[in-house]
Amino acid sequence: MNSREIIQYALERTRVLRMPKQRLSTFGTTNIKYFMLSRSGEATRVREGRVISQRPQIIRPAEISELFEGFGENSSRFGEAVFDSVGQNPRVLNYRFRNTPRSSTRTSDPVSEVFGRLNEEAGRDGASLTAILEGLDSAWQVSVMKMIIDLTLLSAGENISEMEERGMFPDEKGVPDNIRNRVEFLFREAENNPSGVEKLGKFLNDKEIFRDYEDRFFRLLKKRRKL
Repeated sequence: MNSREIIQYALERTRVLRMPKQRLSTFGTTNIKYFMLSRSGEATRVREGRVISQRPQIIRPAEISELFEGFGENSSRFGEAVFDSVGQNPRVLNYRFRNTPRSSTRTSDPVSEVFGRLNEEAGRDGASLTAILEGLDSAWQVSVMKMIIDLTLLSAGENISEMEERGMFPDEKGVPDNIRNRVEFLFREAENNPSGVEKLGKFLNDKEIFRDYEDRFFRLLKKRRKL
C-alpha cells in the first residue's frame, strides 16, 4: 500500500471510544487529554498525551502543514488525508493544534478492559476534556488527528456563533464589525475633541486599515485645522 492508502486504512481502523464532552474554547486554549489504545504484538499499548488547541483565529487558513505540531514528520500528509476523509475543512476559522505525547506503556490486558478502566476513571473524575481512542499502533498519530478534527467540526458552529455575537467576522473589506464600530466611535470623538485625531490615526495604523479611511481622515484633519 502507498502512504495515502495506509493513512486511509488507519482512519478506517480508528475508533473514538470516548469523545471529550466539552467543546473547543472560542476565546482561549483547550487542553485535551487523550489515551490512545492499540494492539502491539500480544499486548495492548497505552499512549497518554495532550493536544493543545490554540484559540481559533479569523484569518486566512494556514497551510495544512502549519496546523499540526508534534504529530510526526508526516503531519502534512496525515492532515490532508484526515480532512479529506471527513469531507470538509473548517476554513472559516484557523485552528492550530500541538500534540505532546507523555507516556507509552504496555499491558497484557485486552483493549476492552483497559478502556473500561480508563473510561470509569474519567467519568468518576468528571473529566470533560478526556478522549479515549483505539487504532493502529503503527499510525497512532492519525487516530489522534482524526479525534481532534472531529472535535473541531463539532465545535466550529458554537465558535462561529460566539464570534458573530461579538461582531468579530470581517466585512467585504476584511474589517471585523467590532473594529469598524470602534473606528466610527473614534471619528465621532475626534470631531468633538482635537486630541481624538491623534488617537484615531494611531488606531487606524495599528489595525493596518488607514488606507480604508485615508480620505475621510484627512477631511477631518482639514476641518479641525479650520476651527
